[in-house]
Amino acid sequence: MKASPWKQSALAPDTPAPGHRKSDRTREAILDAARITFARKGFSGVTIRDITDLAEVTRANFYYYFRDKTELFIELGTTTYRESLRTVESLGDLDGPSEAAIHEWVTRYFEYLDRNGAFVIRSEDDSPKDPKFRAAVARSYRRTSSALGDHMAKLSASPSRVDSAAIGLAVMAMLERSWLMAQHNDIPSVTRETVVAALTELISRMID
Repeated sequence: MKASPWKQSALAPDTPAPGHRKSDRTREAILDAARITFARKGFSGVTIRDITDLAEVTRANFYYYFRDKTELFIELGTTTYRESLRTVESLGDLDGPSEAAIHEWVTRYFEYLDRNGAFVIRSEDDSPKDPKFRAAVARSYRRTSSALGDHMAKLSASPSRVDSAAIGLAVMAMLERSWLMAQHNDIPSVTRETVVAALTELISRMID
């Protein structure tokens, strides 16, 4: 049985990476727990207690770092956006559009989704209603999709007649949906590896 993207475990503050200060570990534990609980219940369904219970910290610990769950959600969204942009930008570091290089990049994108995909997908339907936050999210999507489309255009042997941002958005949607379906499919021949291989072939053909 394949692991569900919703079944993850937070890092407790007493099990951090070596060398981190306790304050850093506590903050990271809160962020990790929030990513999981928001993915499971959505922004509106999560309580601060859900987060502190999973992180194994006190409410005082929570309020030391974050004013409320909205501030925490926005920080998670910002961190996730930066990671997605780094992953997209890494496409520009490929040494040519070889199939092996594209496969490596698709694998890297799936690894980004392993960490953030459930949170990203759930957040599309349930996130803070603040207009400034929604506008910032829209700008982030535009920047990321444009960057992906631009990198694909540079790797391509022939120019495209389609707007690069539209291409990037379509490819991001394909990657995210394929990752999600790979977690929940019951077809023996359709594994994560075969899905990555299929995406590699499709993207390679797009930039051929």
